[in-house]
Amino acid sequence: MKTIISKLVLFTFILGLISCEKVIDLELNTGEPTLVVEGNIDFNPEKTIDTVSVKLTMTTGYYEKEIPKVNNATVWIEDGKGNRYTLIEVDQTGEYISTEVKKDFVNNKYILHIEHNNQVYEAVEELITTPEIIKIEQSKINIMGKDLYQIKSYFQDTPIEGKRLNYYFNYFQHKALNPEIRVQSNEFSKGNVIDVTFLDIDEKYQVGDTVTLDFHQISRNYYDFLHMLSASISNGGGPFQAPIAQIKGNVKNLTTPGKDAKGYFRVTERRTISHTIYEE
Repeated sequence: MKTIISKLVLFTFILGLISCEKVIDLELNTGEPTLVVEGNIDFNPEKTIDTVSVKLTMTTGYYEKEIPKVNNATVWIEDGKGNRYTLIEVDQTGEYISTEVKKDFVNNKYILHIEHNNQVYEAVEELITTPEIIKIEQSKINIMGKDLYQIKSYFQDTPIEGKRLNYYFNYFQHKALNPEIRVQSNEFSKGNVIDVTFLDIDEKYQVGDTVTLDFHQISRNYYDFLHMLSASISNGGGPFQAPIAQIKGNVKNLTTPGKDAKGYFRVTERRTISHTIYEE
């Protein structure tokens, strides 16, 4: 009888805990909304004129379900020869494009100009040629008893006169999964053939799948930005953990110095290669 009563008391106690459980929304301090810029000029190696895309949004509260789009901003690009290209917003989406920007490796400076909410923003970036991808290879390697697919690409590094190091950005996409990103320098491989390795540690590659690699040579500033962004994402912890450092982009506020926009305006030459997984 005592055993039955003890079990009944325990059951009642647990039921009480469950019935008292409720969701608590923490009151978080939301900072002043800040402009966020995702600006890309990724020139096709086969074209002399290409498309510019600049997406403008605002920061918002943690619990907000929608990211505010920035509409009706004034956006343009100026190249190293002083040519001006106006970007037009697409259907109130907050995305602004131009299909007329010219590629120039000599006068290679590009300036993004944004006017929004009585604030003027500016970002400057330089275009650097990207070496060709020499080849892409597939192999299988055994790690802890598992045979894993490994994809490796190769390119020839060429030191640039007047620059201490070269910097590279690799964007590897498999299906609709989150992409893998690699940033690297030629610090220990100047003038050599450099390889980039992607390993299927989650065993998601299947025979017949296509993987795609976008490859860019980038500026030192963009290299630092991607490094900080990657470190912040992989830092672990919960959504309320502070980032390891403030991630600074290159979009400056000329009207109110110190209240710069988030994000980055990049200018690159993008080389793309695809590979279909085959049976080994």
